[in-house]
Amino acid sequence: MREHLRSLGILGGTFNPVHLGHLRLAEDVREDFGLDRVLFIPTNIPPHKEMQHSAGPDDRLRMVEEAVGGNPGFACDDTEIRRGGRSYTIDTVRCLYRRYSFEEKPCLLIGSDLFPELHTWKDIQELAGLVELIVLVRDGYPVENGMHSGIPQLRAHLFEKRHLDITSSEIRERVLRGKSVRYLVPDGVYQYIMRKGLYT
Repeated sequence: MREHLRSLGILGGTFNPVHLGHLRLAEDVREDFGLDRVLFIPTNIPPHKEMQHSAGPDDRLRMVEEAVGGNPGFACDDTEIRRGGRSYTIDTVRCLYRRYSFEEKPCLLIGSDLFPELHTWKDIQELAGLVELIVLVRDGYPVENGMHSGIPQLRAHLFEKRHLDITSSEIRERVLRGKSVRYLVPDGVYQYIMRKGLYT
């Protein structure tokens, strides 16, 4: 029997590693859009970018589990890592539709840096009919109000209330150079990185 949800947010990514910027933005979106839950879905192999200085899929999954634990509005989903291979959003969304019943279309959260290439995504026309888009505006990647994706049926919302200057690449670089990443990642994630010797 499928679990019933009124509304769901989908936040995929490499989470290499997950950090406080991911969590705070997801919490803002969850509250502002009235979402029952935000699913954090670590990518197995991203189709559109190279994974540099990457923790393995299992380590990235464990860090996300550590980060979202204790927030009933968040959950970690291992669909893409269990499926293996390259992770395509449409395959994940189809899986979620088999697992849940929705009163509203789920909301797909993406960064504004990804918005210009959206038309290149696998089966984008089908995806556009299954989700609404929430575009998280990132510094250096502005998106105009009245943005146009070139995908007629895609309904998109712009979210630019909060800008947190934290990136996973900065965290990896700081660990590599022996600098502190406390207060950039949740404490449990910090302890995991140190314990496993990731990014060194």
